[in-house]
Amino acid sequence: MAKCDICGKGVTFGIKLSHSHRRTNRSFKPNVQKVKAIVNGTPCRVHACTRCLRSAKVERNIRSPKVEDVVIMANEIAAGEIAANAFEIDEGAGMAEAVE
Repeated sequence: MAKCDICGKGVTFGIKLSHSHRRTNRSFKPNVQKVKAIVNGTPCRVHACTRCLRSAKVERNIRSPKVEDVVIMANEIAAGEIAANAFEIDEGAGMAEAVE
């Protein structure tokens, strides 16, 4: 199982206890996700537990708009269908949205 690259959380072990008190070993596995994050200014894939993701210890890599979407918008601007300054970039989603 993977280990969190941020906090070092990994698998811990314990004992499962049944109703009849039979004791067997068990493991507690952390919820580790493989995410694309920015490390030292470059995007790379890291293993991060969900607690680190939730507490913003990991700077996520923002997805840029698709090349096809940018080409379509550029063609529409060139054709005069929409104004060139009618777009605002939403940094949370990484996509351009029209301003009304």
